[in-house]
Amino acid sequence: MTSIQRTDTARHFDYGANTPPEVDITPAIKDLRCLNDALIIHQLPIELLLSIFESVLQAARGATASIYHRRICALSGVCARWFFIIQHSPALWTTVFGGLKQEGLRKILERSSGERIDVEYEFQGGGMLQDPEGSFMESFNILSSTTGRWRTLIRATRHYSGDRPGDFLQFLAPNLERLVFKSNQGRDMTDVELFGGNCPNLKHIPLDRAEYRWSQAAFKKLESLGLSYLSFDTVEPILDIIRDIPQLKRLEIYDCHVNHSGQAPANSQPVSLPNLQFLRVEFDNDDGVPSATEQLLRHISAPPQCPLYISLAGVKEEEDSFVATFCEWLFGKQTKEVLEGVESFKLGFDIPDPEAEEDHSGTFELFSGSANVKGGIRGFTVMDAFYVMDHIQGVFQRSPAVKPFTQLTLSKCGAYFLNSSDISAPFKEFVPPVTHLELVEPVWAPRDPDEDVGDVSSSPFSTVKSLILREVSPDDILDIVLEALGDPQARSPSMAEFRVGTLEHVEVHVRQKDFNKVEAVVEVLRNDSRIGKVDLYVAL
Repeated sequence: MTSIQRTDTARHFDYGANTPPEVDITPAIKDLRCLNDALIIHQLPIELLLSIFESVLQAARGATASIYHRRICALSGVCARWFFIIQHSPALWTTVFGGLKQEGLRKILERSSGERIDVEYEFQGGGMLQDPEGSFMESFNILSSTTGRWRTLIRATRHYSGDRPGDFLQFLAPNLERLVFKSNQGRDMTDVELFGGNCPNLKHIPLDRAEYRWSQAAFKKLESLGLSYLSFDTVEPILDIIRDIPQLKRLEIYDCHVNHSGQAPANSQPVSLPNLQFLRVEFDNDDGVPSATEQLLRHISAPPQCPLYISLAGVKEEEDSFVATFCEWLFGKQTKEVLEGVESFKLGFDIPDPEAEEDHSGTFELFSGSANVKGGIRGFTVMDAFYVMDHIQGVFQRSPAVKPFTQLTLSKCGAYFLNSSDISAPFKEFVPPVTHLELVEPVWAPRDPDEDVGDVSSSPFSTVKSLILREVSPDDILDIVLEALGDPQARSPSMAEFRVGTLEHVEVHVRQKDFNKVEAVVEVLRNDSRIGKVDLYVAL
């Protein structure tokens, strides 16, 4: 594609005073312009081309503002037509990076016109977040006249040479919907009144290492709140925070410290959160984890369908009260009809590299008619997850007439389940048994070639009748299925614990570019008498 501008562009798009002037062009350039005009992309209506630009830039909105600006500059440099379309499309200029020079900031504000803008102050230097001397106030002075248009403010800093960061969060922000603030300065900012208390549309606040005055007007209408890397003497301050936010829909507390000796007062009033749709509680202190989590759960009232995600790190087997509190919070609210009408039980495990010192995590879902009970756990070992699963199975023991199916999803290194008898053993006695196995982008564990390969009778997954494969390499699909069937032609020796006699259903999900290659593999599987049905889907 050349960088020659079409002569009739102005008739399709109103560039105003910035319409490129007519210039004399050489015959060679005319020929190149004809080639440019012939490209299909240049035949698209402006509205459709803008939609494409927005889709390309949308992924960058989830990254930093600096990445967004690099991408929009790259699009602008493709050709003159794209440059003028992008420059005069205010909706594309609503992400503002506070680290730009004054001239760049003024241009972005001019191009954004009257649109709501997302402002980000997140400076990076040497791998550390920091504000260069004077840079924050210089850019803030340019942007201060637009605070009425701010929709999002991201303020991240680890080193700051000026006044307290909280002092810059007292301007009026009538349209601000989301505030992200990160700081590790340890400054006491509990006397700061966010935005002067005038922030009627503020809905989302994740606070990282930042403590504010909680009983302020800016928090009253929050829908989501995240607290991380904060310290509390007891859980009572946390209860006080959320007690004043009755509309809260999402609450995440992680890596927060509560003194293990700190107990909530016996007369603490329960907190009712009738709109809560998600709760995550993960405290960061070994001795205080069960105590703080139990106390918090005992004082929160939420709808039956609210999922609960917790940390089991530090929980010992004898601490049944913690697990009992967890199960009571999640299942105690359910009606008898929900618990006795369970139709399916879905488990998911995401295990990091066994050599890495990372936590293991597991999620589960119970489906019962129109009800859906969700939860998640994180622990140091897979056994932590099974410790809670033992209690959850009591739900099924109370409804023996129901025979729900169980789906086990193993993501990435979770596939190690299929190669280690130590971590797969609990499934031998699992009730109800696993009938559906889903593998998502599996990472295979190396196995000693001299190790005996198990047979169907000893396999903890012999009850599996449906195998679902997602994001699996096209070269591995056939081997995985043959290995499961115990076929000697299988080349992969990494699934010693997964053996089935037959498969009623195999489901393969592939990307568009792999479809033709996988289609031939699927045809081979469809001709295998040990497999009932094989379906092939293209992942969108």
